Amino acid sequence: MESISIDEILHITQGELLQGNQSLAITNVAIDSRKIKNNDLYVPIIGETNNGHDYITQAYSNGGRVCLTEERNRSFPAEMTVIYVASTLAAMKALAGFNRHRYNIPVIAITGSSGKTTTKDLVASVLSQKYHTLKTEGNLNNEYGIPQTLFNLGPDHQIAVIEMGMDHLGDISKSIQLVEPDISVITNVGLSHIERLKTQENIYLAKKEILQTLSSEGIAYVNGDDEFLKRITAEKKPYQVKTFGLQGAHTVTARNYTSSQTGLEIQVEWERRNEVFTFNYPGSHNVYNCLVAIGLGYFYEMTQPEIQKGLDAFVPSSNRMDIFTIGAIKVINDSYNANPDAMRATLDVLATLGRDYKRKIAILGDMLEMGEYGPAAHLEVGRYARDKADILIGVGELGRSICQGYENAGTVYQVTDALAAGACLKEIIQPADIILIKASRGMGLERVIDFIKEGGQ
Repeated sequence: MESISIDEILHITQGELLQGNQSLAITNVAIDSRKIKNNDLYVPIIGETNNGHDYITQAYSNGGRVCLTEERNRSFPAEMTVIYVASTLAAMKALAGFNRHRYNIPVIAITGSSGKTTTKDLVASVLSQKYHTLKTEGNLNNEYGIPQTLFNLGPDHQIAVIEMGMDHLGDISKSIQLVEPDISVITNVGLSHIERLKTQENIYLAKKEILQTLSSEGIAYVNGDDEFLKRITAEKKPYQVKTFGLQGAHTVTARNYTSSQTGLEIQVEWERRNEVFTFNYPGSHNVYNCLVAIGLGYFYEMTQPEIQKGLDAFVPSSNRMDIFTIGAIKVINDSYNANPDAMRATLDVLATLGRDYKRKIAILGDMLEMGEYGPAAHLEVGRYARDKADILIGVGELGRSICQGYENAGTVYQVTDALAAGACLKEIIQPADIILIKASRGMGLERVIDFIKEGGQ
């Protein structure tokens, strides 16, 4: 981030200088006092369980010389420059919006019920072959994380790829004015967060918030095979709509694809181009992810070799479709998050990769935030697993429903938590097994990997 002066901060945030040196400038913004560096602005956020104002002294000790506050009567380090604002969160967002709008570069925003992180990483991997690209790192995809990503935007960047998550109606609206994308991508509308949002219609409306700021030159780039997203093409709107998909006519279409142990081969049609791409990870869900990246590569005038190089360079984020070998055992660790669509997709990957292995083992845990849909959705996942896995280990209370759906399709175990799943697996694991680990993040199923390491050497 290029520097911002104290005078600029006061103007942007409508703040009041309580104390300190008005001639200073900051070159980054942080909300974690432990990660403060010299010339950082510390923004203390008041959360549900912590008040960042309690750590202002720690931020100063770590090198922070400037901070915001919405609590006037705090005791501040004598040499710290302190600016009072009505809301530190609102002030941080105003500063993030200021930094984003310093640069006249294309910004792509991505959301969806499943696949948005993989899609974001794929798009960034492709575009970075030609352009200096900023992307969302880790899980910084909410109203606290998105500003932190925008603060990383600098004069050398030529394009930005921003992931936008949501838990409730209105969540994306809280940040979309800061991002103000040129292109908004919606990967799909599934059942994630249905417990809070109650209906899939509400999920659709929440995802559509990413389109709110698009102008007549803006583009909504959506999954044209998704029954909800198809509606966008027929609605009256101020922006353009482009689609990607496998079925029917789209802006970017996969005319044919094969999924095998070595990955995907996709025949892609775009305008008058008809070209073949490969991807190192199998599964029809990855065809959709690739189509977003390929389509945006085409849109930004990249060649087939440049796009292919980006697909080859893709590295999944932590605990997302991380495929690796421990001894003679293959592991598919996709334990970061889960919903019914993602469960089916990873079971397809297990079935595809499992052709070269003796036994296919699926360790499947609770999909959280499913509300009243939970039992039926887990039962259906179990049914889907019948011809995908030889052995099923169901984890958690809702994992019991997965086991019920699986019935007598193979050997089945039902356990309470990740540690019990690991202990169960350790007892049965054999060379030439392939193991899928999949559940919502709150289940902590990545801990099973330690048991595989113990039993798979």
